[in-house]
Amino acid sequence: MRPRRVLLLASVLAGALSALATLFDESRMALQSGAVALAALAVLALLPNTTAGRVRVALAAGLGLLALVMVLELRWLPEPSATSQLLVPSYSPLDGSPAPSPHPSALLDEWQEGIDRNRAVQTGELVGLLALAYAVAALPPRRRTRRALLARILGVLVLVAALAEAWGDLRDAPLTGALGVAWSALLAVLVAAVVLALSGARSDRFGLLPLGALLVAGVAAVDLGHLVGTWSSWWWFAEASRNAYLTYGVAVDTGLDVSPAVEAAVALAGPALLTLGALRAGQGDSGRGNAGQDDSGRGNAGQDDSGRGNAGQDDSGRGDAVAADGDEHDGRDKHDGPDDTGPAEST
Repeated sequence: MRPRRVLLLASVLAGALSALATLFDESRMALQSGAVALAALAVLALLPNTTAGRVRVALAAGLGLLALVMVLELRWLPEPSATSQLLVPSYSPLDGSPAPSPHPSALLDEWQEGIDRNRAVQTGELVGLLALAYAVAALPPRRRTRRALLARILGVLVLVAALAEAWGDLRDAPLTGALGVAWSALLAVLVAAVVLALSGARSDRFGLLPLGALLVAGVAAVDLGHLVGTWSSWWWFAEASRNAYLTYGVAVDTGLDVSPAVEAAVALAGPALLTLGALRAGQGDSGRGNAGQDDSGRGNAGQDDSGRGNAGQDDSGRGDAVAADGDEHDGRDKHDGPDDTGPAEST
């Protein structure tokens, strides 16, 4: 098999395994498989083809950064033997008055560490999205007015929906604090929306590029909402002026939750479709260069015009033939001259 097909098959299988592992709450296997899928796509982007070199390098850099983010998340996971539940002993007075320490510091510290890690992940994904945005912007635009208009409308809608969702998750928390925490996620949404707006005019024939950009923008919007909502909840419980305290309940297993697996699959499918679409657009671009040679194919028509020039040379060839006839007539005149003078001399 060709290396391109092998890498594509490996990426698809690793992505499917990552989504399946997420479905069964196997975070370690999910991150490992996701990193392998993105790494295989990065190598696929670097394979030589007719796409411009700077586009392929930018795609590989963006995918490599996204894979590196998954590796960092993998290092932050607790050991398999450790439990993912945090049990902190606390108490409440029997008379119903607020507890002297209603918010256990261990719980809030663990919560804050999770938010800090999420911020680091969002920063890494922002850098990867910037590389993918450069790759899409480096593709030359095409005359696809309908797709370009639709992609711009979708980009604006995704941006507005993300901001509205984040504003709803903010609740009573201060806006300045949310911006200080979620600035990287907000910039990631802006970059993804710009990539989506640019992808329509640079789309390949099958529309893989705008579809991948739409999935990437959707994942960025969801990540922004999650980060803002998590920080807002932390701020709400950490605010000392509130007369609220935590109570403990019993966790009930309701079965398999499909939504995390769907989010993991979409998070991998977006960069994959964007990469394949950009490579196809670049190859179609070179083919379009051939078409451009056909447009210059009008260039070829220009060669036909020069072919008319060749026809002109044929016409000049006719001129040469006429000149040859003129020479023959001159030869006949010269030849006839002596014949006419011959009888005159004999007389």
